[in-house]
Amino acid sequence: MLRDYWSFGVRNRRYLTFGLLVMGLSSFGQTFFIALFGESLRAHFSISDGELGSLYALATFCSALSLGYVGRLIDHTSVRRFASIVIGMLVLACLSMAFSVNVFMLGLSFYLLRLFGQGLMVHTGLTATARAFSDHRGKALGLVSLGLPVGEAVLPIAAVASLALLDWRLTWALCAAVLVVLGSLALRLERRPGAAKRFVAGHKATSGAPQNPPIVLWRDTRFLSVLPVIIASPFISTGFFFHQTRLAAEKGWMMSWVAIWFVGYAAVRAVGLIGVGPVVDRFTARRLVPFVLLPMMFALILLGLFEGAWAVPLYLGLFGLTSAAAGTVGVALWAELYGIARLGRVRASVEAINVVATGASPMVFGLLVDQGVDLTRQAQACLAYVVVASALAAYFSRNRNQCPVAMNDN
Repeated sequence: MLRDYWSFGVRNRRYLTFGLLVMGLSSFGQTFFIALFGESLRAHFSISDGELGSLYALATFCSALSLGYVGRLIDHTSVRRFASIVIGMLVLACLSMAFSVNVFMLGLSFYLLRLFGQGLMVHTGLTATARAFSDHRGKALGLVSLGLPVGEAVLPIAAVASLALLDWRLTWALCAAVLVVLGSLALRLERRPGAAKRFVAGHKATSGAPQNPPIVLWRDTRFLSVLPVIIASPFISTGFFFHQTRLAAEKGWMMSWVAIWFVGYAAVRAVGLIGVGPVVDRFTARRLVPFVLLPMMFALILLGLFEGAWAVPLYLGLFGLTSAAAGTVGVALWAELYGIARLGRVRASVEAINVVATGASPMVFGLLVDQGVDLTRQAQACLAYVVVASALAAYFSRNRNQCPVAMNDN
């Protein structure tokens, strides 16, 4: 498998590096990175934890509402032009953070970071990759998705070091400079010989064809059957990660022990991204979607029934494996069901839902804790949800009459 990955990566190194860079640079708009500046922002703007969290949640929800409309524009222009605009706006978002003078401007900066960072950068990287590769789509998606754990591993260390030497404003200005340099490099690498030509030809051939009519996702039973599986991983993992301190207190775990094993989470996620690609290429995403949440099922059983510290690396590793599988299988599934000509629209809608899920889960989990529902019981409830969602996806997978491939993208 490693030999196949190596030869595939070498043959397509330019375009895969473009996707890898775009995915990694999305980290500037991810929660884990923005949260590093929480203390500085609270002190400078004289706001509480709750006020900062509410402002961030509002910006996240607004970005999700915008993403469904803005993201579909990638279907009507070139990847290079779309990526140029997204990268440029993310640079502007970083500069807006650096020059924020009041809470309103801070909220606007959050909105731009979430929309063009977590939302559209990830959307661009995955959509462009899924379009460009048909025979080896799983491998390609797995490789470019490695940009996410790389960003999670590198950027927090760099940000903490910068904050130790510079103030938070200069750090955000430095982020903008890094984006200009690496974003420009990504755009130079974007063009994969023949990929853009094949997509344009396919789009023209199918966009007006009667056999490929407009879709209404909310009336499509295929979409509704698998959506609960796709959103389960971001919603559940974000909720538990956000309340990790309380979870550790409930279980009697040392936070230092939990923090150490987040490295294991990133490592397992990276390995999973590499491993799941060839499996998708061999069996198709439609057949695999019922099994995506299987590792999370075991993780939730551990959280719901056990308290020993030995469970920490297991549950984090299983969460990482599910995260890797859900991301790759999800993108490949939309390409299989709806074709690459409409992939941008479908992915934009799904990404918007994911953003809402990651913004809502910390609030939902926290409100339940306030009502006396501890995280152990919440894990049991999440387990029930995961079982039902997987069963629904299994029915979808077996019913082939409702699962046609929308178009041929070869």
